[in-house]
Amino acid sequence: MTRPVPGPPLLGRSGGAVVLLAPEGGLVAGADVRGAPVGTRELDLLAPGALVGRVHAVVLSPAGLGAEEGVLAWLAERGRGFRVGAGEHEVVPIVPALAVGSGPGDPASGRAACEAAGPWTGDALALTGPVGTPDRRVAALLLVRAALDKAGCGRVAASARDGLVRAGLELPSAVIAVATGEDTGTPLDALCVDATARLRAAAL
Repeated sequence: MTRPVPGPPLLGRSGGAVVLLAPEGGLVAGADVRGAPVGTRELDLLAPGALVGRVHAVVLSPAGLGAEEGVLAWLAERGRGFRVGAGEHEVVPIVPALAVGSGPGDPASGRAACEAAGPWTGDALALTGPVGTPDRRVAALLLVRAALDKAGCGRVAASARDGLVRAGLELPSAVIAVATGEDTGTPLDALCVDATARLRAAAL
């Protein structure tokens, strides 16, 4: 049984970095990566068999990896993360990250995005590398209004990524799907169809 979500996720942006902040307790997420990998961090923790069950934030960066370091520090300072001890700050925040660029990301932009975070009125976004670059790639984030496990989130992410290919966006890509935990009763197949349409609209 998925625990009730105590509040909606928040979204913040700064310096191009995009940060989804999970509510207290974290959210379940899954991922799909195809082709040459984009810059990634901690995607292995989203596998169904991984010990960690929830993420505390997700970061997308138009540059390379680095912005997530600021997010990790911001969360740890507030005692938010996977608990590894009894102390208030004995936590390890779980923050998967995707990057579409090759230059260094800025930890300060990740921290600033956390400070600026507010209610996310959308439910899909995508960052795409510049047209004409040889390593152009896509990093995407989906919010799924349902109670899913990691395998279900991974299936939604894979379906949405396949939709990008069918729409002609055949680029190396990674998609993270995050479930809100709401028990909407929507069948998984219907969630996949909806997510595919939403991501296509966000990316094309």
